[in-house]
Amino acid sequence: MNRPLARVLIHSGLCALILVLLSACGGISLPKTSALPPLEQREAIERLTTLAQEPLPPSVETDYLISWSILGNSGRVDAVLLMDEPDQLRFSAHDPLGRTLYLAVSDGTNFTMVDNRAATVRRGWVDGASWRSVVPDPLILADIVPLLGGRVHGLTSSVLSGQIKAAQNLEQTGYWFVWQDSRKLSHHLLLDKERNLVARHLLVDKKDAILLDVSYLNYDLDEETGYFWPKTTEVSGSIVKGKLLLERQGLLSFDPLPVATFFLEHPPHFKVEQLR
Repeated sequence: MNRPLARVLIHSGLCALILVLLSACGGISLPKTSALPPLEQREAIERLTTLAQEPLPPSVETDYLISWSILGNSGRVDAVLLMDEPDQLRFSAHDPLGRTLYLAVSDGTNFTMVDNRAATVRRGWVDGASWRSVVPDPLILADIVPLLGGRVHGLTSSVLSGQIKAAQNLEQTGYWFVWQDSRKLSHHLLLDKERNLVARHLLVDKKDAILLDVSYLNYDLDEETGYFWPKTTEVSGSIVKGKLLLERQGLLSFDPLPVATFFLEHPPHFKVEQLR
């Protein structure tokens, strides 16, 4: 692992993953679209409504190869991600021999980060100053799992009934939808016509700056459960200067996870730091 990534992960374990999930590069512009006739407009909204009702798996366990290019530095690392709805996460980064370098968990309220090489533990609260130094407002932990899973979240019945807009993408392969959430963030979502799955999701602030741009290149489908999960995901945006590629590999499980998964016990000799 190169030093730039190591410094990021030491600072923030789980937060580091979220930080690079919000990776960005300049020059991204909002997509160009063309208007839809009224009948196709209604049909497009119906497609989105169906997808919005698709359940998010209550539990997910999967392996990733994470590649990045941030501020001129590039590298990659093997990682394991475990998630439990609505906002519990566990992230670990490993060296080429499979040894755990960094481990972090969040139960939705607190987070704990362990650096095995430095024998240190850092603890804090989600939305505390330390957390917000890495994951700035208005983004929240509850955004992460749906974005990783290629899901539509936060769509209320009032939005679906008239506040949402649909348009045709220029390639005529999908529909762009635009709506605003309670944080005044605009969501621009591209629905692939053929797969009826999310192909791209942008989060845009009041100044039309793209905070997050997530492209889902392909998906895996679990035949037993019927759940789908992105296989290859590209991420960019304006919060961190860089790009990120998530390549799902190996294990993909939707089996229930033990509660203890999201609570860490560290060796007694590790130094513990309580963050604000």
